[in-house]
Amino acid sequence: MIKSQQKQLKRHGPGYSIAAFARASGLPYRRVERAVAAGEINCVKLGGVTRIPETELPRVLRAYGIETVPAE
Repeated sequence: MIKSQQKQLKRHGPGYSIAAFARASGLPYRRVERAVAAGEINCVKLGGVTRIPETELPRVLRAYGIETVPAE
């Protein structure tokens, strides 16, 4: 594990980091990073740490057309 990954794993809190959001959504990290910078994904910056609210995940998945339909 490289240092940046170790640091990421230690940061816990509400919402997603950019890397965690990318993993959860299946989108590339750079795409999520650019979407946050462009304001396409809502985020909160606290103490130099960017957090993406959990409510953004379903909205972004719908917007990108990659939302899966729940099994019945």
